[in-house]
Amino acid sequence: MAVGTYALTSVEEVFAYIGSDAQRDAFWVYFSGTSGTNTIQINDNSVVLVDADNGTTTIDITNASYDTLTELVAAINAVAGWNAGLIYHGSATSTDLITTGALDAEGQAKEQTIKIKDVYLIERLIDRATDAIERYLNRKIKTRDYSREPYFGRSGDKLLLDQYPVTRAIRLSRGRENAFSILNTSTDATYCTVEVTSSVIRLIVKDGTNDDDTSLTLSGYTSIDALITAIEALGKGWDCTALATDTSTRDADELLPRPSMNVTTTKSAYVETPDEDLADYKLLKYGDEDRNEGMIYYSPGFSPNTEYFIDYTAGFTTIPESLAHACIKLAAKRYAESKTDPTMRSETMGDYKYERFSLLDLDKVFEGMPGLKTEIDVFKKRII
Repeated sequence: MAVGTYALTSVEEVFAYIGSDAQRDAFWVYFSGTSGTNTIQINDNSVVLVDADNGTTTIDITNASYDTLTELVAAINAVAGWNAGLIYHGSATSTDLITTGALDAEGQAKEQTIKIKDVYLIERLIDRATDAIERYLNRKIKTRDYSREPYFGRSGDKLLLDQYPVTRAIRLSRGRENAFSILNTSTDATYCTVEVTSSVIRLIVKDGTNDDDTSLTLSGYTSIDALITAIEALGKGWDCTALATDTSTRDADELLPRPSMNVTTTKSAYVETPDEDLADYKLLKYGDEDRNEGMIYYSPGFSPNTEYFIDYTAGFTTIPESLAHACIKLAAKRYAESKTDPTMRSETMGDYKYERFSLLDLDKVFEGMPGLKTEIDVFKKRII
């Protein structure tokens, strides 16, 4: 596994902050026989089991069949005479094991405990720290794409986007258009529904002859017409009628999300796309990540109570040092807590005070680290 796509720091940075003591027990192992020399050795890319009577077994831990601890322990147990059991998380990567020389593992009395770099846990803590920071700041930090994001116009010629800095404004559209209608001809179903999400169209026939629940991935169809053909090919009573003039050329993944809609033999649902693509709009303070506020300027103005849709790219391409540092400190703090008594919430000894925090309790986290709070408060989402 690895940290999430939008993590604010790396495992290497957290390791550097923590120091050398970022390892745990991975699994125990011993050889049940008592003749000759029986050893286990951990190399960068392999585990070597030596049985004095039956020879050497080498397990390639870069192989997909053995690249997690669960798989590796099972492979060791499958070798005659060898016994092993998990201590660490089974999904951890086998190549994170600490290398060793040949360790004598002959008999249960010489059971060996193999160590692993604590990468798996730190990856999870980085993701949790990233999520905590983004929820505290009420904005996304690392650059990502936003598609068909809806806004209602207000009087004036400026539209303030939810995410910023904006590095690319791809398309601005006004209003909705019915792309196609859809109904279901099943007469013995309890109900039939159509739902459009950002990635799929889900078609449900509940009960009856055509009972079914199918989701079609929008990105798999190069046109709305192709999606209509696929829906009708399901059978199950589905019937579609194209309504827009561009369904043969418009990608299916341009459909707008809609909640689950009931349909019958006579009552249709309408699947929509953005309607009118606008021109001559501008992105203010374009290219300036430090000052860009995600503001779109359109000289004719944004009509009140009219729905607009925008495709854009927003977020920092280079994570600000203070936010990366905050993520490192939060992950490291939670890691240190993971090595203490999990039932202990706080302790005081003289002038020393320690209190355990959950990353889910954001106010408590940042109250306990006031310097960190000051550093990142400047990135809090602006008040509109």
